[in-house]
Amino acid sequence: MLVRLLTVGITLSLVALAAPAQDKKDPKEKSDKTAWVREDSGVDLTMEFGKNTLKLSAFNGDNGCILTCKTKTDKDGVISATVTEAVEKGNFPATPKVGFEFSFKWNAKDDTAMLSDLKGEGLEDARGIIEGDYKKKK
Repeated sequence: MLVRLLTVGITLSLVALAAPAQDKKDPKEKSDKTAWVREDSGVDLTMEFGKNTLKLSAFNGDNGCILTCKTKTDKDGVISATVTEAVEKGNFPATPKVGFEFSFKWNAKDDTAMLSDLKGEGLEDARGIIEGDYKKKK
């Protein structure tokens, strides 16, 4: 059950970025990426949003995966994501495949955010871990 939950958590957008190579920026420039974190049932989730990208990682100790996704956001704040790269770390048997699609509602205000309405094939068991409150990573 935990493996299935981890798989679903990692499958999300929840939280991996497969962005094209970028020119090096001046270190004084502020990053255009924002990271959010959540822990539930021993699973550490990190979602890093960039412009039309999402890097999602889900780990239980040394086992987990990192997903890189391209994203689109509609006017109602619903984010649709497609996995462009999936990397398994440790013993993680069900890493989502490239091309997997999912969506979720994202509502961020100040240093907190709420992920809700997670949709995607096979994600039913992951909702309890992935949906909920996230804190901005400092």
